Amino acid sequence: MSNFNIKRQEYKYFINNADVYQLTSMLNSLMLIDEFSNAETKDYTVTSLYFETPDDNNLDEKLDGILIREKHRMRIYDNQYSNIKLETKKRNGTVISKDSVNIKTNNAKNLNNCYFNPGDFNNEMAKLICIKLKSEAYKPRVIVEYERQAYYLPYGNIRITFDKNLRTYNTHTNLFELNNSPKSPIILNNNQVLEVKFGVELPAYIRDILTTIPSIRSSISKYVLGQRYVNYDPRKDFITPTS
Repeated sequence: MSNFNIKRQEYKYFINNADVYQLTSMLNSLMLIDEFSNAETKDYTVTSLYFETPDDNNLDEKLDGILIREKHRMRIYDNQYSNIKLETKKRNGTVISKDSVNIKTNNAKNLNNCYFNPGDFNNEMAKLICIKLKSEAYKPRVIVEYERQAYYLPYGNIRITFDKNLRTYNTHTNLFELNNSPKSPIILNNNQVLEVKFGVELPAYIRDILTTIPSIRSSISKYVLGQRYVNYDPRKDFITPTS
């Protein structure tokens, strides 16, 4: 069972399909593409199950603009269960830190079924995340999926990712039964999500490339957007306009 912790700045933008094509065409010759990417499509599928408290604390903290917050999720890649990650992502302003640990399939299924037993893990990071989930009565809330095209430089935690075709499984929250579950698109205007992540100052040539497209930094949460079709409390506003 392996784990890691990263800490870096993270900026997010909505961009259109034409801008995705323009940027990736330039980045292909200047950055390395993620080693886990498909050789032909140059991307891979990310599927994340997010946990939430009974009172939607994580959702409300994001919508209220709380600068210091966190969320917890399980994640698989390319619909394979050989690499399941349990993660806590923490934000302090624009600084992101992520604790991530690989867990076994049986432990992941237990978490998906709200069986939070820290004693099942021999990894301290996994134990701490499990304790957090249990102590605050977290439950699976929403599954978000997308194709990620990721570029990186071999220093400074520099990554540029394009998250495309965002979709959700609506009220279905079983990460291990996805084949026949209907999905709905999250973003309906053909926009995609650009994320720029860095632990050191971006090289000038990368900054110059990013300035070639019109973009405005946005406070984007794929977790929040994934709930646009699910209204858990009629007293709350919709995540996005419904018309």
